[in-house]
Amino acid sequence: MKEIEIKARIKNPEEVIKKLESLGCSFSDSIRQTDTVYTKIVGNVEQYLTNDHYLRIREKSDGRFIFTFKRPLSKVVLTKTEHETEIKDAKEFEQALLQMGYQAANKVIKERRTAHIKDIEICIDEVVGLGSFIEVEKKTDQGEVAVRKDLNSFLDTLGVSVDDQVHKGYDIMAIENKLV
Repeated sequence: MKEIEIKARIKNPEEVIKKLESLGCSFSDSIRQTDTVYTKIVGNVEQYLTNDHYLRIREKSDGRFIFTFKRPLSKVVLTKTEHETEIKDAKEFEQALLQMGYQAANKVIKERRTAHIKDIEICIDEVVGLGSFIEVEKKTDQGEVAVRKDLNSFLDTLGVSVDDQVHKGYDIMAIENKLV
């Protein structure tokens, strides 16, 4: 299964949230997430992007830790293979990653509120040092072009323009902005 995601900058997150609530979305409470990404190759953006996969430990403000494996399927859009599982001991797990030759490449901290409408997951993120974003995603085996068209149409109904889209992850933006 692949994750097809569209991310965009938003100027007024509360306005977008109100529009989504008018469509029947119910948002979660805000959760603080601290994401540490581990790779074999670290450095500037060009070096970082030579990795063929990325590992992440996400610490959530509810005390849980989620390990994620991501393999990009495209260099142009946010489509990737993703596998996740909860882990009990993040420090011990991190030590295992370090022993396998991975390094902590970057850290991103954000406040996230989530909602769902049909089979679309919606995240409103306030990312430390980067600003406000909306992410819409589907996990599917369907054709990517049709799914992206649907997600773009959905964003358009919220007043989020294609021009506001960002085609890279927060981890890459953090490296570009030297937040790491």
